[in-house]
Amino acid sequence: MDDLQREFERRVPLLKELATTLESKTKAALEDVKHIDRIAFRVKDSKSFALKAVKPHPFLPMTPKYDDPFLELEDQVAGRVITFFKDDIAIVREALSEWFGAVEHETKEPAGPAEFGYESDHFVFVIPDHCKPDGWAEVGNMPSTFELQVRTIFMHAWAEPQHDLGYKGELDGETKRELAWVAASSWGADRIMNDIAKRLA
Repeated sequence: MDDLQREFERRVPLLKELATTLESKTKAALEDVKHIDRIAFRVKDSKSFALKAVKPHPFLPMTPKYDDPFLELEDQVAGRVITFFKDDIAIVREALSEWFGAVEHETKEPAGPAEFGYESDHFVFVIPDHCKPDGWAEVGNMPSTFELQVRTIFMHAWAEPQHDLGYKGELDGETKRELAWVAASSWGADRIMNDIAKRLA
């Protein structure tokens, strides 16, 4: 795993240059879109990359999930667009798809109507050739895609703190109840603010 981490760190300067360019292009694509709170891109942490690179295949535990993680891992460079209101997500999705051309799109949301939790639109886009920095082609097996998430302020307010807590294993009942309350409150606030924005538009 140390070799994977060192090799990834060697590529980081190029990936950071790409992230800066993609952030600029995304801001240009959404220049005329209202209600954007922020747009930001980042390069994956080298330790996180190495841990993900050696993950086993979900159906073949003795086989690595990725044959070539440097080529296959789509979130080596990733961006995030935060909108004010839920209805803005579809507008952002259309604008970004026209600009970059969507490869994959998935709306992540709780499994059932009585559940609350993580929500976000996830995209995978092809890295445009004109965005690749000088020296990109000289390094073997650089990624061909990048990841982009689109979510509202309230989705973000739920997702980031609970991700940062990094809890593992079984939680006690009180903690589960508290987390469920926060998730439900974020969900409700998101929809109420969206409804108010539509009424006042």
